[in-house]
Formats: sequence, structure tokens, C-alpha cells
Amino acid sequence: MIHVFVPYKVRPDAVETVKEIVGKFISQIEENEPGTLLYKSFQDAEEPTSFTHVMSFANPEAETLHKKSSYCREFTDVLYPLCEIMPKPMLQNEIH
Repeated sequence: MIHVFVPYKVRPDAVETVKEIVGKFISQIEENEPGTLLYKSFQDAEEPTSFTHVMSFANPEAETLHKKSSYCREFTDVLYPLCEIMPKPMLQNEIH
């Protein structure tokens, strides 16, 4: 299994837009990616402009399907211009 955390920070005026596009994005993932076992988005309780996405893929093929999807491209095309700190995927190893 592949686990990835993706933290990023957006401009204060973009928070509501980001929350809207994240919701749509996750719905598309749930509808189209059976190999994406988990996809969650978290907003920092103390710093509302900071977000982290947490995802788990069944295998490398599932991760590739996610990355190459049209809705992933559409999401990043809107998200990236709103960021103060760009998303940085961090591969995680599960220890238990």
C-alpha cells in the first residue's frame, strides 16, 4: 500500500474556494478510483489557511490513475494559483 501526505497553504481570501474544490475533487475520486483506499482533506484548526491531504493507494497503478486523471489536473489548475506554499507530496511508511 502507498500512503501520501500533501500539506499546503493558501491565501486567506482563497479558503472557501479551496474547501469547495476539495469537496468536488474528493467526490470524483470516490466515484472513479476503487484503488484509492483513502482520501481525506484536513484543515488546520489553528491556521485555517493550511491544509493537508492524506491518501492511501492499493498499488502503484492506483496512484498513477489518480495522478493522471482529468479531475486531478482540473483541481490542481485551480488550486496552485491560490497557494502561498505549494503542495509537497510526502511518501509515508506505515509502522503499525
